Amino acid sequence: MPHHRQRLYHLSLEHKTAMSLANTVRELVPEDESALPDISERVREVFQREMLQHFAEEEKHVYPQLVAIGREDLRDRMAAEHVRICELAEALAKPTPELIEQFCETLRKHVEFEEDVVFLELERAGY
Repeated sequence: MPHHRQRLYHLSLEHKTAMSLANTVRELVPEDESALPDISERVREVFQREMLQHFAEEEKHVYPQLVAIGREDLRDRMAAEHVRICELAEALAKPTPELIEQFCETLRKHVEFEEDVVFLELERAGY
């Protein structure tokens, strides 16, 4: 398996973790909002530990591939979504059910975009 393809496969596996995080967190949101700080702290810990490194890997390896095939538009969207997800994760320091829902939905849509558009485009280009 070529090196680029192995990297995409690895990043795709990490996407499954991100989707699992989003789905699990959505299910954890309680009716009693007093539990929200604990939930959001766990989300922020996982985000800091796993997702920031994932974003850095994509920025280092996927962005240049997108530029090489003339798809700066996809790179720009990925970058903007990475910034937005980081902003939402930071905002979880003061959680609300709506904010947690927004974080989960934004993360879910971002993963779907990368899997269904970005990675497919790279595979078509031979990466």
